[in-house]
Order: sequence, then C-alpha cells, then structure tokens
Amino acid sequence: MRKLIHFMRVRYLGGVFTLMLALSFAPAQASDELSVYRLAPVSDAVAVGVSSLTTAWLYLNSSNLIHLRCPCDLSEVNALDRTVIGNANPFLDSISDATVAISVGGPLLADAFDLGLGKAFTEDAVIFLEALSVNGALVSIAKYAVQRPLPRTYAGDASLVQSPDGYRSFYSGHTSLTFAALTMAAMTLDLRYHAGVWPWLVAGGVGLMVAAERVAAGRHFYTDVALGAVIGSAVGIWVPYLHEREKKN
Repeated sequence: MRKLIHFMRVRYLGGVFTLMLALSFAPAQASDELSVYRLAPVSDAVAVGVSSLTTAWLYLNSSNLIHLRCPCDLSEVNALDRTVIGNANPFLDSISDATVAISVGGPLLADAFDLGLGKAFTEDAVIFLEALSVNGALVSIAKYAVQRPLPRTYAGDASLVQSPDGYRSFYSGHTSLTFAALTMAAMTLDLRYHAGVWPWLVAGGVGLMVAAERVAAGRHFYTDVALGAVIGSAVGIWVPYLHEREKKN
C-alpha cells in the first residue's frame, strides 16, 4: 500500500508538469485586465521540472536513502514534542488527507469558474502549480536530509518502525502544502480583487486545522507542523510575488 501511495505521488508530480505544459497552449480568452501574473516559460518549466524530478527521485529511492534506526530513545525528543508521542487518531489522519486535497483542488476550480479557461486562468494555474512543485521539493529534501522518526514510530508502531515512511516527520508536508496552496490563492485574490483580509484568515484557519489533525494523528510533532506552516506560507507568497505583473499607472 505504501509503495502504491509513493507511485501515486510520482504520477501526481508528472501530472503537474503535464498540466502546466497543456495550460501553456490554452486560448487567451480572458481580458488582460484580469491578468495579474507574467510567465517566464523557460525558467518556470525548469523550476517545475527540477522540483518535480527531485521529489520523484527521492521518493523512488526511499529504501536506499532512509536508514531505519528505531526503536528510538524518547529522551532525544524535546519536552514539547514528546507530549505528541502516543497520539494515533486514524479518523483525523484521513480527514487531514481530504482537507489537503480540497485545499489544493478548490482554489484551481474556483479560479476556473471565475475566469474561464483563458489567459488569466492559465497564468494563475501555472504559477500555482509551480509554487506547489517548489514547496514539494523543499519538503522532500528536508525529510530525507533529517530523517526524523514520526511520533508513531517513536511509540513503536510496527508498520512504521521498519518502513521508510516512519522516518519522514520533519517537516510536515500536509501542513506546508495547505499553507502554500491557500496562501497562493490569497495572494491572487488580493492582487486581482483587493479581497482584503478574509482569504488570509481562511488560509491560516484551514492550515492550522490540518496542522492540528496531523499532530492528533501522531504523524507529526509540533515543530514539524510549525515549520511546515512557515515555509509553505513563504513559498505561497514568494512564487507569485516573483511573477507579479507590473501595475499600470
């Protein structure tokens, strides 16, 4: 089952790249006034391609890259994070997966409904997918560099102690992905419609909910979700900021 999940992740990354290329040929139907981003086809393709390939390579080589080392000494965990060991809520584990899926798919669907499949949507979608790809690469590099056991691995979960999946706690990909996607959506709404504070409140609220779900599920420590929130938000702001179209006088 875990190998199937890894395969699906790799297929998703390939789908991201394919969708980005397909959207590049979408007809320009929307008004230029709705366009808030400027694409750089070569650098954008390189960013998405390198990020996606990095993530795919790491996950495909999990068994060779991750060193299984538990049972582990609980004293190596800081006092705050140690309180998470023992959490294992399967319902919230599943809910967190669903929440992330909605956080990623919802903004794109809403954007398509709002703009139609034209120039402005194409630009939004490419930048959105680029932000997710870059965020995914950063998460993957951190996970494989640090190889921190999950709280449930520390607790002795047999399905994780002897699996590479049990050593990718730092930092939380679910939390980072949610913050990246919804922060990117908030940036887009702010640039296009000056939507105010409410998109940022939604991004923060849903992101914190996913973080809490991952902790309750025993999938991550507090420090894992905290860093995931910070880096995901930074990527969700930084990538669209670099592509922001110059404002007209």
